[in-house]
Amino acid sequence: MPTVSPEQAKADAAIMNSLLDLERTAILAYTSGQSRLSGAPLRMMQTLLAHERAHAQVIERVVIRLGAHPIRQRPASQYRAGFPPLVTADEVLRFALDLENTQVSAYNDSLGTIVTPELRATVASILATEAEHMSAVLGALHLPQAPQALVTGNAPA
Repeated sequence: MPTVSPEQAKADAAIMNSLLDLERTAILAYTSGQSRLSGAPLRMMQTLLAHERAHAQVIERVVIRLGAHPIRQRPASQYRAGFPPLVTADEVLRFALDLENTQVSAYNDSLGTIVTPELRATVASILATEAEHMSAVLGALHLPQAPQALVTGNAPA
């Protein structure tokens, strides 16, 4: 993969490792929060969780291809220490919205610093998915969101 210098690849790997930690945070939060959800919000959360797991796997492979090692996953207790109480469905969804917002910001910021061309496309793709996640969570919270056509690519019926 590296079409850049070893130093640049190392810097890109460090950025990707920080994004990997965010993905792992979301995975644990969504896994923990599922028990508070039911119906459509639960199905949405399961979809988001599957996406976050796929993102983490992609990032781990990218880091390896950059010649680095994926960061170690922190103990679950360290992640949970930063979580707010997740007692109600609304609390779970609002925390999911905060996580998605953080991820969108982090992926967007990383686009300006990553130098590996192939990696920019990967980051942009994940960024788009995280933005879709935000819209889906906003919908589950019955808050203003992007039109459905922007989320799914389909025009409303």
